[in-house]
Amino acid sequence: MRLNFHFLFILLINFCFAQNDSINNLSYSERLNSGNYSPYLKFTKEDNLKLPIEFQVELNVEQLTDVSIKNNNFYVILKAAYYSVIDTLEVTKNDSLYFDDPSDFFSLNYPESDKTLVGDVNYQDKYYSKINDSINYWTQYIETELPHKWDLRNYPFDRQKLKIVYETKTDTSWFKFNSSIEFPPKIDSSKFYYLKDGYNVTGITVEKKFVTDPFIDEFVGGKRNEVNTHLIFNIEIDRSGSYMYFKLFFGGFLSFLISFLVYFIDSKFFETRITLSLGGIFGAVGNKYFVENSMPSIQVLTKADLINNLVIIFIIINIFLVITQHTKKINLWKFESNKFSSTIILALFVLFNFLIVKI
Repeated sequence: MRLNFHFLFILLINFCFAQNDSINNLSYSERLNSGNYSPYLKFTKEDNLKLPIEFQVELNVEQLTDVSIKNNNFYVILKAAYYSVIDTLEVTKNDSLYFDDPSDFFSLNYPESDKTLVGDVNYQDKYYSKINDSINYWTQYIETELPHKWDLRNYPFDRQKLKIVYETKTDTSWFKFNSSIEFPPKIDSSKFYYLKDGYNVTGITVEKKFVTDPFIDEFVGGKRNEVNTHLIFNIEIDRSGSYMYFKLFFGGFLSFLISFLVYFIDSKFFETRITLSLGGIFGAVGNKYFVENSMPSIQVLTKADLINNLVIIFIIINIFLVITQHTKKINLWKFESNKFSSTIILALFVLFNFLIVKI
């Protein structure tokens, strides 16, 4: 009797090891779908569910405000719809997987704020799609303030991407999240034609990124990377360049023109010429501070800085030519002629401005 017991015990141990070996030979997705080895899911032959579960999102931007380079955020009102063949009422036959709504799998990334209002995800109905026979869909209303880091290197000709980010809560082996193919994101550019600081909405694009996070997965039996999806909707905005160009630099250009008038005054009127030039330099410096005060404090050289510095440099060149024409201590070659000097200075000033704007 004792011998039979030992024999049965040895058989049981061998069976367990054999089962463990068969588990180890399965891929991760095979383990999840096997039903026997997943600690979370118990699929049966009656289940039609296949992993990964897929949802698609349709995003409509209803309102966009508080877009200002002096703010580190913007305010947006969104209407979202989520589509899937999955039915929340019956996912697996034995209730080993169920969820209340799609937000169990993903959520919008937003900071907590008094201005934030995130509505419930509400089931609507089945939608008979051109792509699938029928799919379920949910809707959600969202008002929130989202962060934005301004890239002002090309200011005031900059383009920005205001990001609306969805993040998944589980691994890509479980869940796939994409922008809707049948219903691409929408934004009515005509409703937001004149935003603050001269910005205009030009469109909305979608990009997807995968974020990895290593962790110990007891189910796999070791360390692996959990891969989550970031679905990013970019509201693209840019400026009406000519409007901002003349608004910001009118004072600087006027200062340059004042100093440029010295070439229309005979060189014998030195005091008049030098007074005009010095007046121009003070005006240009004042305009530089005006532009800097219209921007947040940043540690980068912008196109606005280059244009203001260019104006100051050319006014200093005008002062230098006025003084050297008067003293005649330096051979200026053809620059002793006001006509030649004015032609070259104006041509170079326009050329360098053009290069700064376009490059």
